[in-house]
Amino acid sequence: MPQLTVLYDGACSLCRSSAARVRRFDRRSLVEFLDANDPEAQRRFPQVDRDAALRWMQAVDSRGRVYSGADAWARIAMLLPGWKLLAWVLFLPGIRFVAQKFYAWVARNRYRWNREICEDGSCTAHVPGAAPPRK
Repeated sequence: MPQLTVLYDGACSLCRSSAARVRRFDRRSLVEFLDANDPEAQRRFPQVDRDAALRWMQAVDSRGRVYSGADAWARIAMLLPGWKLLAWVLFLPGIRFVAQKFYAWVARNRYRWNREICEDGSCTAHVPGAAPPRK
């Protein structure tokens, strides 16, 4: 039974590869990944704003508490063998602040780094100031 469910942007290749990386380490299946675009996500987790989950990964623990961004990564790391030190580092106040800023920067720019999946212009909704797709 998962202890943490992570809602993420399944259209994002960086997000999908991050989920795959965690799955390789999660031998006890403690972390479940669910595409925020899946209708099941909203049904199971009405407390999670879908748009927020598409912008910032959201992790929901077994008590229904929601963690975002770097805080979600810290919660994931707490459950994975060999990652607990990373989790505790991410909880430190100064590090936590920097980690949240770094996560926000990566989240804002992730579609810029995935141009091959965005050739049809479908990612422009995620890139502020990008031109809409040509018809």
